[in-house]
This record gives sequence, structure tokens and C-alpha cells, in this order.
Amino acid sequence: MATKPKPASPPAAVRRWNELPPEQQLATVREVCGTKGAALLKRFDGVIAVGAGYKKSANAVSEAICLGMLVKKKRTKNIARPVPDRLLFTVIRDGKLVRLSIPTDVEELGKGKPHAVNLAHGIRAFNRNNPKQGVPGAACCAVVDTNQPPNRYILGCRHVLALSLLTTGCAAFNATDVADRGMNTRVGQLFFPLPMAPNGQPCLDAAISLVDPSTPVDWLSAQGIRPTVVEPGARQPQNCFVFTPDGPLQAIFVKEWANVPLRYAGCGTVIIAGAYQFQAATVGGHSGSPVMTPDGTLFGMHFWGDPSQSLAMAIPAFMLFQPGRFPVNIRL
Repeated sequence: MATKPKPASPPAAVRRWNELPPEQQLATVREVCGTKGAALLKRFDGVIAVGAGYKKSANAVSEAICLGMLVKKKRTKNIARPVPDRLLFTVIRDGKLVRLSIPTDVEELGKGKPHAVNLAHGIRAFNRNNPKQGVPGAACCAVVDTNQPPNRYILGCRHVLALSLLTTGCAAFNATDVADRGMNTRVGQLFFPLPMAPNGQPCLDAAISLVDPSTPVDWLSAQGIRPTVVEPGARQPQNCFVFTPDGPLQAIFVKEWANVPLRYAGCGTVIIAGAYQFQAATVGGHSGSPVMTPDGTLFGMHFWGDPSQSLAMAIPAFMLFQPGRFPVNIRL
């Protein structure tokens, strides 16, 4: 009686990878992104960013750790240097060189569209010289100055609060005021937008607007949730929602990226220093929405996406709240 052949053992480098616990797999992929990221961008066609996270299949996010490759558009043919299913890397573990075969996953960025901004119920930025010229969006949160606690600010997207894409390309339009979404109450004025320039240094799409002292503002969702603590970057997002002015949208974490080139209408390609990718169907007007857990842990601020792919990008909160990021140090 013939016996069935035994399945071949996986290559040693694959086996070593599979034997690593998930936290060590993730740490390894992060290490590879930091040390080999620049080389990987040059090695394969169309790759614009590398990241660490989970593999996706048919829009379902798995629990498998992988090395992410972000491309503008997936191409099925005529690719001279395609991204393989796995890549072999040599890393140092316990003073020894170890070869690991790490799975890859290619994400398509697509065209995307920059999202146009009560704070929880939405705000509108407008040119004070032309109050009818407004950009709808969202506020990530209300923050205070650690040095002068009476001063309060709205933290949101630069491309909304500075009207930068509507009026002057990448340059900020300083005569910008902020009101509630219905333009019934003026809330404050632009205080400081972070610098953004096409094809320039890595940057963040963020700005703060000074709240009028006489205007009471708060951020409280219809579910009674508000941002209460900033996640310090110690862990990847889990159990998150994008709290948009239209209600919360589940946000399934996919990958984390560094130095992502994104195209902004009227501005060109801008290098965003850091971004979390989520599976969430955000639309125009959701820019600035906080990405947080139901207990109020703020993981990021939504700023860019493609609803046709349920692809949403958020700036990590710990990057926004780094001391020295703005002329004033802010806290929740």
C-alpha cells in the first residue's frame, strides 16, 4: 500500500519567523523599517513607503504580522521589480546573526481626496474677509496651553484650519476664523499652522486655533465620550473609532507608516512624517476627527483617506503632542 508523501518542512528562515511570538515579530518588522526602509523604497517598483502591521485579504484584516509596502497603484504586469510574498533579512538576536523570512503585504494608496474640517459636531474655517468662504471639517480636541492654562486652542488639520488648500496653495492664510459647523457662532482664529511644503521635509498636517476667551467650547460626542488621555506611542491602535461629526465609524488598524508621500489638491505631494492606516469609510468633512477608543484614549487625528477603499490615515497623537511641536505646549 502506497504511503502519502510527507509535506516538505518550511525553510529554516520561515520556520524561525513563525516561531517568534507576535510582539517579537512586530519589533523585528519595525527594526527592518528603520534600518532597511530607504533601501526597500529603491529596491522595488512603485513603493512609496514601508510600514509594520497586519496582512489584509479581501479587505479583511488578519492577525498575521507583516512588512507593509505602500504603492500608489497596484500593477499586475510589466513590473520589473515586483514585491515578493516574503523577504529575507538578517538580524542580530542575542549577539548572533539570525536569518528570518518576513511576509510582505502590498497596500494600494489610490488617488484619495483631501478631506475638506462643536467641536464634536464639526467646525467650519472661513476667511474673515469673506465669511461665505468656509471649509467644513472636525476638531480633534480642545487643548490648553501648559504655560498659560487660561488659553485654549482647537487642534485640527492644517488643510482645514489654515484654509491652505482653498486659498493659497500650501501657504497658510492667516486671516482664518473658526465657527461651529452651522456658522452660527464664531469660536476663534488661526493661531499657528505647522509648516507644509510640496516635496519638502517630512511634516504633519496640523494646526491650532486660539479659542475666544468669551466662547465656551468643549468636545463631547453624542455617546458622552471625549479625548481624555494621549496614547504615548507605546502600542499600536486597537478598538478604535473615528469620531466624526456624523457619528463614530469603526476604525480597524492596518499598518503604521513613516514618511508617506500624499498628494494634496492645489499643493502637490507632501511628505507626512508619520501615519496610522485604518480601515474606515471616512468622507470629506471628517478631517480632524479624533481616532480614539471608547474610554477616551486618543490614538490619532484623521486627516486623509479614500472612501472607495475604506482607507483612512491618521496622524499619531503622540507626534502631535510632542513638546515643541507648536509655539505653545499643549495638553488635553
